[in-house]
Amino acid sequence: MFRHSCALALTLLAGCCGYSTRSLLPSHLGSVAIVSVGNATTQPGLAEALADSLTAAFTADRNLRVTGPDNADLLLTVTITAYSRAAAAYDEQQTVSGYEVSILGSFEAEDRLRNEPYSSGPAGARVSYDPASQSEETATGRAVALLARDVVRAVVTAW
Repeated sequence: MFRHSCALALTLLAGCCGYSTRSLLPSHLGSVAIVSVGNATTQPGLAEALADSLTAAFTADRNLRVTGPDNADLLLTVTITAYSRAAAAYDEQQTVSGYEVSILGSFEAEDRLRNEPYSSGPAGARVSYDPASQSEETATGRAVALLARDVVRAVVTAW
């Protein structure tokens, strides 16, 4: 009976290999500073909205604590490179019944402690909306929040 119980316990433990609740971040990284958020588009207010959304996304993720640049282990710079709104759906009269907002950006994260690049790459978000029930501004806010989550995911899961 004891051997059977041990074999069952080992089988259960072996089946759990490869899963961890720990962060994928290197152990020396515990904080991030959002150094700069730029907007290379003509759409106003995106940089400010993204800066706020990045802080909220890092706080919700809980892997990196947001702090000032002097105390941060990781320095993050993000640039919004494109914004577009395009018709995505039409009704029977060929009138636009849905739009899609797209926001693209790029980010660079620098490991301040090791003084070397940590991670960089593109990020993006797309949101569809019905203009009869939602404004472009509201849809843009949702897209900015998704963009922030995409940046946080890319930084936290970078190897």
